Parts: sequence; C-alpha cells; structure tokens
Amino acid sequence: MVAAGLLILSILPLALGRPSSHSAALVTRSAPQTLKHSQFFRPGGALPPAFMHFTLGLKSDSSALVKSLLDVSDPASPNYRQHLSKDEVDQLTAPAPEAVQTVTNWLQKNNITAETYSSSGDMLRIQVPFEQANALLNANFSTYVHAPTNTTMVRTLAYSLPADVSEHVTFVYPTTQFIPPPTRKPQVSVANRIPLSTKRSASKRAVNSQCAQSISPACLIELYNLPTTPASAAGNSLGVSAFDNEIANPDDLKDFLSQARPDITNGTFSVQSVDGGSDEGQGTTEASLDIQYTVGVATNVPTTFITVGQNTQDGALGGFLDIINTLIKQENPPLVLTTSFGFDETPFAEQAPELAETLCNAYAKLGARGTSVLFASGDGGVSGAQSDPSCDGAAFIPTFPATCPYITAVGSTQGINPETAAPFSAGGFSNIFARPDYQSSAVEAYLEQLGNTNGGLFNTSGRGYPDVSTQGVQFVIEVGGKLQGVDGTSASSPTFASVIALLNDQLLNAGQKQLGFLNPLLYSKGVAALNDITSGSNPGCGTQGFPAATGWDAVTGLGTPDFQKLSGVVGGGAVGGGNEGSPGGAPARQNSTDTSGQAGAGAQKNSTDTSGAAAGNGAGEAGAQGNKNGKDKGRKAGKGDKARRFVLRPGPGLGEVIHFEKTAATTSA
Repeated sequence: MVAAGLLILSILPLALGRPSSHSAALVTRSAPQTLKHSQFFRPGGALPPAFMHFTLGLKSDSSALVKSLLDVSDPASPNYRQHLSKDEVDQLTAPAPEAVQTVTNWLQKNNITAETYSSSGDMLRIQVPFEQANALLNANFSTYVHAPTNTTMVRTLAYSLPADVSEHVTFVYPTTQFIPPPTRKPQVSVANRIPLSTKRSASKRAVNSQCAQSISPACLIELYNLPTTPASAAGNSLGVSAFDNEIANPDDLKDFLSQARPDITNGTFSVQSVDGGSDEGQGTTEASLDIQYTVGVATNVPTTFITVGQNTQDGALGGFLDIINTLIKQENPPLVLTTSFGFDETPFAEQAPELAETLCNAYAKLGARGTSVLFASGDGGVSGAQSDPSCDGAAFIPTFPATCPYITAVGSTQGINPETAAPFSAGGFSNIFARPDYQSSAVEAYLEQLGNTNGGLFNTSGRGYPDVSTQGVQFVIEVGGKLQGVDGTSASSPTFASVIALLNDQLLNAGQKQLGFLNPLLYSKGVAALNDITSGSNPGCGTQGFPAATGWDAVTGLGTPDFQKLSGVVGGGAVGGGNEGSPGGAPARQNSTDTSGQAGAGAQKNSTDTSGAAAGNGAGEAGAQGNKNGKDKGRKAGKGDKARRFVLRPGPGLGEVIHFEKTAATTSA
C-alpha cells in the first residue's frame, strides 16, 4: 500500500495548471501529506465544461467580536444582554481595506468579478468555469467519491495563490478540503402510543410512568417543569435548521399535536428557504422530530423551519456557510436557533481548521446579536457524530460544530427515575478550539475526577462539550401518518431550544432582552438551575468513553433543565440548593469587559428567501478565547492520536456532484 506522503508527492505535479495572470510569486497550498486516508483516493477523470462556485475567506481580526460577545453574555458584566446591532458586528469583523483591494484586483486582472457574500465583507464568492478555475488557482480539479456514503466531490490536491494575495486569504473553498459526510443512521423504531399528561403532583419528579418507555411533549413538560401557557411576547422567535432534503409536513404536525398537545389549537410553523430549499412532500424523520418538539414544547412561540436546499454547489458544508450568513444578514434573525446536523471534527483539524474557525466565528456573530445558537452534540459517544468502530484503539473523535466555544452543545439522557446519560451522547474535548474561560473551573474539576482514565486519547486543554443535555431516547413522532420512536441528540437540541424560547418569552414580556449566547450564564449562575446527571457513560473507540459525574461531565454537560429554577435565575431571582444531588459549579467570570452594545435582535420575519443567499462568515484566524496556552495548544491531540480513514474512488464526472450536495452532513437523530 502506497504511503500517504509518497502518493501526494507523486500526484502533485498533475495538480498544477498554468499560472493565472499575475506577476507575483506563487504560494502553493496542498492537501496535508500526513492524512492517513490519502492512500485511499486518487484523482478522477476530466470534468465537462461547467461552472463552479468558490468561497474566499479574507483575514480579519475576530478578537474584538469575541470580547464583545463574552461581555454581553456574562451575567457579572454591566453590559449583560446589551446585544450588538448588525452594523456593530459588521464593523468589528470587517477585513482590512488593503485585503479587499488586493484580492479583488487580482480577480479583476483575471476578468472575474467577486461578490461580497458575508455581511461584514470578510468572505467573497466567485463563479468560474472549471477550466478557468484550474488556471486561476494553478490547480487540477477532479472528482472523488467517498465510498462509504457514495458521495461525489470535486477537489484538487493542491492550488496556488500569488504571494501578495495569499497573505490576505485564509482559505479558498472547495479546494483541498476532503471533509467526509458521515453516514446518517437515525435510530428509529415503531411506536404504539404517545404518552399523555397526568395531573401534576407536588413533586415534578412524579412523572407519568409511561414516560419511562417513550417520550412525548407532555413528558418533557412534566420532567422539566415547563409551562403550557401559550407564549405571548412580541418579537419572540425560534429557528430550526434543516439540510439534506428534510421535510416537515404540516399535516403530520397537526395530527401529532391533536394527540400529544390537544390544548394547542394553532400549532403551525413558517418556512424560510436558503439555496432553493423546499418543504413540499411527505415528511421525513429528522425534520418531523425537530418541528414536532419545538412547536409541541415551546407553546405558541413563532417557529421557522429554515430549509437549506441543493443549490450550494458543494453540499451541506457549503450549506452551513450559506445558512449562517443568510441569518447574519437579516436585521432580525431568530432569537434561538437549533441545528441537529454536524460533522466529525477530525477532518477539519487535519485539513481545514480555518474553515471550522470561520464557521465558529460566524456563530459568535449571531450570539453577539442576541441569538442563542444550539447544536446536537452527536450520536457516536466518543467516536464522533455517529458510532464508528474504526477508531478502536485510537484517539477519540470530537464533533463539530458542537466543539465551537460560541454555541451551546446539547447531549442526551434517558430514563426518568433516575435520569441517566444516554450511551450515544457524544462528548469530549476539541482538537481545534482551546478551552474557554467560562468553563475552565467546571472542566478542570471533571479532569481531576477523571484522573488517568482515557489518558492520551483526548486533548486535555480542548474545549469540553456538551454543555447541557435533555432526554434523547424514544421520542414519539408522526411521519406519514404513522408513529415512530426516535433516539438521538437531535431530539435533545430542539428540546433545550424550546426551554430557552420559553424563557425568552418571560423576559420579553417583562420588558427585558432575550438571553443570547447561553454558556457564560449556564456555567455560572445557571448551574444551580440544572439537574446534575451522575450516572452513565458514552462508550466508543473500544473504551467505556467518559463517565457522567458530579458537576460538568463530557457526556451530559452541566445537566438537564429545570424551567422554574432557570426562570428565577434569568429573571434575577435567587435559586438555592444547586443541582439535584450536586450543589455548586463554576464561579462567575470576574473580569468583564466594559464595551457598550445596542439592543438585540427582534422578531424573525416569516419570509421565504429563494435567492440562495450568501455564504460566508467570520475570519478564520481567531480560534477560541480564554486558554492561556492559546489556539496551538488547543489543536494538539493526545498521544496516540490517529486520523480517521475514509475511502475515496474516482468519480464519473460532474453529474455525480449533485449527489454530494444531497448527503454532505450528518444528522444526530
């Protein structure tokens, strides 16, 4: 079998086309020679004449954005919840004029006009024929097929930029980024009935016994002490992201609510389209789960199903860029956004950390605007987004975007008496992002409890995830008129998002601002309003994974919500007693930043964007904030780290690229 480095070196001359119209020296960027999977792919055949979209990330300093985000999100700061305006965020993250001028001049010399796709201008997009792309980037684009998922992508093993252009460009996508789309394997079973509400007792823990076998909105209402009074605040909103042709059928929702929440008489949702996304047709599992457990739990909160279509040119990773920039461009993005799709972090860490950082900074932009961004942590335990035995004996596989320090990652629990960790609940530590200050005390306490367990298999200085959790096993949904039971953290993220939307409703009705980025609150004052989960683990990679423990742990985070206690915390009331079974937690950050901010986002407009709105986001060079050892230490994997392997085979041509667009992301259902 040919070694990775030898393979790339032998093919590299083929990857270079004729240089573009520019006199400066060229800087070549190649696919990493150390990739363990590289011996499993080779370039495909020639491409037919066609156009391709490229996204160019421009360097910009995100430190001011992160500083402001943490300031307005810290309950100890005088600027708490004084969210920034769109213009303020754009000003904080705009690239230097020199960077824009240099890159656009280069493109214009090659008869290419760039479009500004990110709100702050830190991302450009161009559309060129493949032949011109090869000449412009000194590349040789070919098709490759990711064999496990039969997914076709167009990539090059190397590309070049003029030296004066390269110093301003963090990435050109898609080029050398072979980010695999893990197979979607939702755990679905037959369900016979929907557990209904029982009369509430003095103790909220006296939950309907049927909820031990299956979960319904009524179970979650009882278990987490949620209100059923319809939300009424003007400007409240909840967004649900969807990819991969997922469809939320209104008739399924109506019939589901008639059984699960007959008190909801007007349970509806609006649809927003990105990249030609559609919500027409028979319902699908993931979309049905997300909508039925937002509309069915966040009673009367205006909910928007944001569907990303196939007009991304490069699949769901391109779709991730597109949806976040579409929302950032809006004057009034949703106040809460939940996403149940994600990737393994390892390919990003090995090949394209700047892409992960760019997406993460984009989520920071939304957070600074006042949006609570939540992601499912994944369903593979410590082996990634989905269970993967190929990592046995190797380093654990984190998931992304769950490892981004500017979002709230949601894991899963099961059972009601007691509530324990669900074994599939993905959790662990990032190999890209350093541990942020807000979780430092909580994570360090867990590492001390952990001792030598799993030593060398994870990055002890990385951002720990998940942050919180909720139930995630045997959620009853309706798809095509039939009941199903679904397991996964993609049940948990919509549930926690609904809790936050209901808290926002109380705040808005009281004349206060919405919560925005949640983590600094959760790891300080909020920990006392969460139910600590202390049993269970998330096995994978030939190990028992991480154990649940007192306080934060890498399976269930800080625990599950108690709405009434959280209501007291966010409304200014005192909450005593700590978690059930565990008082305490990380102290509030002491050093706040005195940076003024404007009012946050308002109501989500229920409109349909059919233009396939822009890609792009924050600068790629920022990384995580807070770890004294910086981003480099955050990227360092534990000893024994081994890259995941994925097999690629040559593709037949451009027609297969469409298939890649359909399957690029993984849902955590």
